[in-house]
Amino acid sequence: MPLPEMDEQSRRRPISYDPARRKFILFDEIVSGREPIIPVDSLSDDELKELVIMRWRALDEDRPVQAMSGPRFLREDVIRAIEQDEPFGRMTLEAEKSYLRDLQAEIRRHLE
Repeated sequence: MPLPEMDEQSRRRPISYDPARRKFILFDEIVSGREPIIPVDSLSDDELKELVIMRWRALDEDRPVQAMSGPRFLREDVIRAIEQDEPFGRMTLEAEKSYLRDLQAEIRRHLE
């Protein structure tokens, strides 16, 4: 199975987090064997927040995002919503957790 396609921006966004070292782990570090995958399901709620916030801070552009119905959010709005445990922030956390769980599983299958 081939590795997932990752553009340059995606390679700069962490996909794992080691809370013991407070280290955000990138795709290239995992596939090179320098760092392990820390399963997203093993993170506490606060650790997941740290990972997701760091992923949003690593975005190059500040393009708006929007739920099916509701206001548009810019990068800093999303980060604030996550930090303040607002409904859009909780929804973003769940969406990121699901994406990262699937991505980590795909990488793990490739590395086996």
